[in-house]
Amino acid sequence: MKLAFLTLLLVGMINAENARADCPPVVVDGKLHGILPVINQKVAYAEVVDCGSVSQVELFRRARLWAAQSVRAMGETFTVSDKETGDLVGKTVQVVTLPRTETSAGGVYSFRYTFVIECANRKYRAMITRVEVDNGDAKPVPVEIYCQKNDKDLRVIYAELDKQLKAVLASLQEDVKNYKAF
Repeated sequence: MKLAFLTLLLVGMINAENARADCPPVVVDGKLHGILPVINQKVAYAEVVDCGSVSQVELFRRARLWAAQSVRAMGETFTVSDKETGDLVGKTVQVVTLPRTETSAGGVYSFRYTFVIECANRKYRAMITRVEVDNGDAKPVPVEIYCQKNDKDLRVIYAELDKQLKAVLASLQEDVKNYKAF
């Protein structure tokens, strides 16, 4: 009985790995599936924003305030917060919810990513890297190798994720560069 169970488990693991290998990443014009930007073969967003005559300490303060106010879920934290270097680093979550339609099963998809903000020389650089699909398993799947049965659904998911990640970067810019003093 134990041998049969172990055999079935191994066959299932081999089939799962083969299924993953049958779904190579599609990069078109430097973007995964023509949607998510790819830098060094990984999905990544990078933005450098000049904030005029703002000091590094003030930029860092504004970025840290934005980070504290933008945390939306348990497990989202900015674990590195160094005023000396002007660095903020955190792991955050982005949830994409798609409604069910006649052509799509819809669903709720959770993505984890690393968010790095570096403040220096009157500028800040925001980078979103290590984007992973958190599908409830113990180990998240990098978005570059994530597979869906329906390529059309995957494109819709990625389009919504792209829109939401760009909105995060725009929110950061609004709250740091265009900070409204009281």
